[in-house]
Amino acid sequence: MIKSISKLSQLILLLVLCFKLQAQEISIHISPFGNDQQEGTKENPVASIARAVQLVKELKTKQISDDTITVILHEGVYRLKQGIVLNAEDSGSEKYPIIYKSKEGEKVVISGAVPIDNYKLISHDHFLYKKDPEIGNKIIEIDLRRANISEFKPIRLSGFGGNEKPQPYILNEIYFNGKAMSLSRWPNKGFSEFTGVFSDSSGIEKLTAIHYEDDHISGWKNEPNIILHGYWKYLWADAYEHVSVLDTTYKLIWLKPPYNHYKFEKNRPFAAFNVIAEIDQPGEWAYNYKTGKVYFYPPENPSGGNIQLSTCKESLLAINNAKWISFSGITFEMGAAGGIQITNSNHISVINCVVHACTRDGVVMKGGNNNTISSCEIYDLGRGGIHVSGGNRETLEKSNFHIDNCHIHKLSRIDRTYTPGIWVDGVGTTITHCKIHDVPSSAMRINGNDHIVEFNEMYHVVTESDDQGAIDMWGDPTYRGNVFRYNYIHDTGPLVNDEINAHCGRAGIRLDDAISGNLVYGNIFKNCSGGSFGAIQIHGGKENLIQNNLFYQCENGISFTPWRLKQWKSYNKKSLEFFEKNKELYTQSYPNLVNINKKMNTNTIIQNVFLECENTSIRKPKVVVFERNLEVDKNPGFDNPENEKYGIDKMPESLKMIKFEAIPFEKIGLKNLK
Repeated sequence: MIKSISKLSQLILLLVLCFKLQAQEISIHISPFGNDQQEGTKENPVASIARAVQLVKELKTKQISDDTITVILHEGVYRLKQGIVLNAEDSGSEKYPIIYKSKEGEKVVISGAVPIDNYKLISHDHFLYKKDPEIGNKIIEIDLRRANISEFKPIRLSGFGGNEKPQPYILNEIYFNGKAMSLSRWPNKGFSEFTGVFSDSSGIEKLTAIHYEDDHISGWKNEPNIILHGYWKYLWADAYEHVSVLDTTYKLIWLKPPYNHYKFEKNRPFAAFNVIAEIDQPGEWAYNYKTGKVYFYPPENPSGGNIQLSTCKESLLAINNAKWISFSGITFEMGAAGGIQITNSNHISVINCVVHACTRDGVVMKGGNNNTISSCEIYDLGRGGIHVSGGNRETLEKSNFHIDNCHIHKLSRIDRTYTPGIWVDGVGTTITHCKIHDVPSSAMRINGNDHIVEFNEMYHVVTESDDQGAIDMWGDPTYRGNVFRYNYIHDTGPLVNDEINAHCGRAGIRLDDAISGNLVYGNIFKNCSGGSFGAIQIHGGKENLIQNNLFYQCENGISFTPWRLKQWKSYNKKSLEFFEKNKELYTQSYPNLVNINKKMNTNTIIQNVFLECENTSIRKPKVVVFERNLEVDKNPGFDNPENEKYGIDKMPESLKMIKFEAIPFEKIGLKNLK
């Protein structure tokens, strides 16, 4: 009898375990060829992500326990009219997260665009054809009404300095064979300059005009929606202005208010966009909101290509107040706004995804904790790559955000400045093994405390903007405890010509306007000193430790712009008020802050190697500690610096003298990225 009960117990236990294992493998299948009236099985998939989200809710309600639910997307393109939205009720749990993933080996695309099939060549009577028949014979006309767009408004963009603060905007863009095409631009390369600024205060609102010299501009008098992009005052702050009236008699371009935050200064660079008459390069397009038509010069015969128009005006994916959700192996593309938005959510993972070809930022994460973006490719965006804000600066509670092994490139095609590869605010974000390149401003912008940036590679960044660094910090002496370690920063600044004639410079790492108390250790800087900046630029800050770095072929290794105490106190008024409010916590965490208004410009530069650099430092204050640094004038005899780790192994005795520690060059950069 006892044996029978024992066998029965074992059988019941086995059945319970089998049931539990089965319960933990609940899956919902989606296919472009599915049907939302079906149950979402592998054999009978649903067709839309929205329906799958609803099924997840239903399963969570029906299940006795919180089982893991996996939503499997099968190969194909899922086109969105509205973005996917997940809220608190869509959450998983630590033990049973909700997983959205592509079927293994299949390509899944979530798209915010519609295909454009109805178009025609412009007629021989069109002014573009008459202007240049060879080009005109290739320009097509797209009637947006046939793409189910019924509302036509002028394009209005922003830029960093636009209208006090950057304003969110929507832009329906043209894509050809998966790549974003560009609004028509004049001049095709470089910039023009305006020679004067005029104002009219006779009306209710003060109006502003800029004076131009180039007669070519007078030909745009009848253009419906001219947009001017420029560095209107400072060469680090771009903005868009919108033309109201073109006065060809006095060569004045009257602009529509509101104007950019910094206003105007003559002889600054600008370019014109969305001028229909300037469509003269393959890939250019322009939009006439009065007729609802787009004119497009395809890079190749459109009959053999794929034309799409972005129409989704929301983030392709928005996660709000949720937790324990992951997305894996999915491509998000062609949104008329941004890619992914994560707000006040915890334990969210975006892994092995692609975000590209969107008008705004790739991934924006605000609030929450313990979120991860890993092994993603993020590129071809109108603004920046990843923008995160988390943690609490008043309590120094960390966000525990992790950005790891991401390839981020080809950014800022619309907003050119302050749209870096990665922007971090708050406390406690870790960035590792990322590769960032082809960005007109910074690769990274770091604000706040206790961030770790290590094992990353950055190059071909700060190619346009002035007064920036590949890694950039700015403006608050309480931004402390940040570590920049084992990064390879190389070949920064303009690729060919400096099109804006920068006044200040471009650095590898810029600690700007009072940034203090941070560690720069074990990094490699190659060819990343420009203008009056060194590879590292310290502007007004103190108590930074620059240790064990290698500077190679940098005109200036480290540059300084010292501050006086009066300037320090004046500039840092708000930061000092914040410090006084949180003094006990901050002095415990960062003991040097007891001297926040003392020891001006005291930074420590030790144990660094300067190889083939014209100057180890410039504008160095006497109070800087500069010890145990090695300067090597000539190449120590290697042919391939990168493969030979910059010759460090060829200088062992010299390195021992300064106690230089080996830099793990082979660990820097991307890991295996699928």
